[in-house]
Order: sequence, then structure tokens, then C-alpha cells
Amino acid sequence: MRKKLYSLCTAFAVFCSVFFGGAIPVRAFDAEYFDGDGMELGYSIINGYSKLSVREGLCSFERSAVYCGLDITNPYILSLGLMYYFTHGADLDKAMSDNDYALELVEGLDGFVKNMGVNNQRAAELKKELSESGAKVIRSFDSAGLFIISSPPEYAKSLIENKNVDFVMCDGKIPPSMKDLNMDGKSDKDDAPYIQSFLAEGLDDDDDDIEEYYKFACDINGDKELDIFDAEELLKKDR
Repeated sequence: MRKKLYSLCTAFAVFCSVFFGGAIPVRAFDAEYFDGDGMELGYSIINGYSKLSVREGLCSFERSAVYCGLDITNPYILSLGLMYYFTHGADLDKAMSDNDYALELVEGLDGFVKNMGVNNQRAAELKKELSESGAKVIRSFDSAGLFIISSPPEYAKSLIENKNVDFVMCDGKIPPSMKDLNMDGKSDKDDAPYIQSFLAEGLDDDDDDIEEYYKFACDINGDKELDIFDAEELLKKDR
């Protein structure tokens, strides 16, 4: 049985993939993805990855990247994001493996939108809240809305439910793989049995974010469908 999977907001990818280096792949800029629902889905997937990887012991919430982004559905904000992306030669392939380079891109984006007069009020409120909580802000990109923090794990996890937070990425750096079903830091043939199991038994999880992450991570071939071809794609990697 084929199960329709959701698409991710491409506008969100333009902003966030410069930090997460491919956490959400940048695909064709289809207009249908430039909406609030698509953005919320993208945030849910990243939160789901964080929750699941912490649950399985792959990473920790002791250090986290907390994102409180601008409204990318605003045409002006969107145009600035696309302008920066296309005029600054952002190398997303490099960002996928080089955390320092990814942060350099975010720093550039942060300065660019600030110089263009953009004020991220939500981020300002969040930064104040982080300071009052005792969390240590390691890096701060106030206009882009990204904060790298060190805090008690339970506090960082609680930020996922904060109205001023879009997502929390555990470990505060580029994940080894965002399509990692068995949480070993890789996407390979060992993940294929999980897809086969999900096809037989469904993708249900008690946590909605984790369930959305499963849907995304199972779509190995990028056709937005969950089927046996995704498992076959993984098995091909080791042939």
C-alpha cells in the first residue's frame, strides 16, 4: 500500500538549509510550498528528528540550536532570503559537511537582513527569555532568529512548545543524517527494514513530530511517497 507523504516548504529550506546543510533538501521553488502549513511541517520534522535522536541516544539537548525565524510568507522577507541565497554563492553541498561554513552563511544572512532594516521581534523576546532562564547563549543571530545555547536538557526540550520557537535542533550542529531511521548517524541499508516494517504496520508514533519525521525520513527517493522503492534505494547503496 502506497502512502502519500507530505512535501516540505521550500522557502523554509532556503533559510534553514544554510545552517542545517541539507537537513531539509532544497528542491524546485514550487509556489505551492510557500505557505504556513508547509513551514509548520518542516519545523515539525526537525523537532521530530531531535526528539527521536535524543530518545535513541544519538544526541543530546545539553547543547541546542533554537530557531525563531522571520515570516517567510511575507513577500519582502522571502525576496530578501532568495536574494541572499542567490547573490552570495551559498554552497549547500559544503554546508552539509562543514558546520563552521554553515554558521558563516547564517552569520552573513543575519547581517544582510539586519542591514535591510528587518527586525525580528519574536527573536528579541526569545533571547530575553533565554537570558532570564539561565541558559547560556553561545552564538546569537538575532535577525535571522537562530541561537546556539547550552542548558539543562529538559529546558531545551521544553522550548519546542514555546510560542516563540519554531524548532530546536539537538547538539546545536549539522546532523550526521536527517534520513536516519535506526538512529546510528547514517542513511544506509540498515534503515531498509524500518521502511518495510512501516509499510506493513504503519507509521504511527505517540508523538506527532516524530511521526512526521518518519514520513520524511522514509522518502529516500524523494518522490513524496512511501513504498518499497524507498527500501530498494537504500539497498542499492551497498551493492
